[in-house]
Amino acid sequence: MNEAVVKNRRLHLDPRTKILILAAVATLEMINVSIAFTIAIGIIPFVLYLADGRISGALKYAFVFGLAVAAHFLRSDLQVNMVLNMVIVLLGGFVLKLFPAFACGEYFLKSTSVSEAISAFSAMKVGNKMLIPLSVMFRFFPTVNRERAAIHDAAAMRGITVGRKRFWKNPGQAFEYRVVPLMISVANIGNDLSAAALSRGLDNPVRHTTFTDVKIGKTDIIAVFTITLLLTIVALISTAL
Repeated sequence: MNEAVVKNRRLHLDPRTKILILAAVATLEMINVSIAFTIAIGIIPFVLYLADGRISGALKYAFVFGLAVAAHFLRSDLQVNMVLNMVIVLLGGFVLKLFPAFACGEYFLKSTSVSEAISAFSAMKVGNKMLIPLSVMFRFFPTVNRERAAIHDAAAMRGITVGRKRFWKNPGQAFEYRVVPLMISVANIGNDLSAAALSRGLDNPVRHTTFTDVKIGKTDIIAVFTITLLLTIVALISTAL
């Protein structure tokens, strides 16, 4: 991600703060305190999306999470067969318990530049055996997404898309034309990014220098304090009722 774009965010948190929030959300959402506590945890990614200026992502997340909350409250009133009711309950529970952590992970990946992440992990004394895979991971997913878009455009030019007749004449072959190039690209991207990380000297045991300095500031402290305070209040009220 471009450094200027990251620095111009409305709310710019230190990567270590984002990791702390991600770990807290992933841990606390497994604690079955109450539905109010679960909803409070689910609001955290929504606020992070908004603070990062990703309005569409925030609305999509709110829509999916809102459906899961509605399914939780209406599951006893739904007049559906047992199998469909079980599917609704399982999907709703999956979204309520896991979706916030996934959303926080996506926020972390998309709001953190590679240099910021490397600087933060270096400050956390992460060894090279972990630093190299992490640096590759940050470059891997955006690169794969661009390759997927390029393969989709190439398939669309040849009429191999869902809305075209050529696709439905041989769906298996059309699926192969999408998956095989993507699999080959994924394998090549992994090798190329690993080689690029090594060529930059990330495996060198000496202390690394970066253009991006990370520092935990007032914004990070306020964000962590606010989240902790609100979750504590909701948990206390939920247990008291």
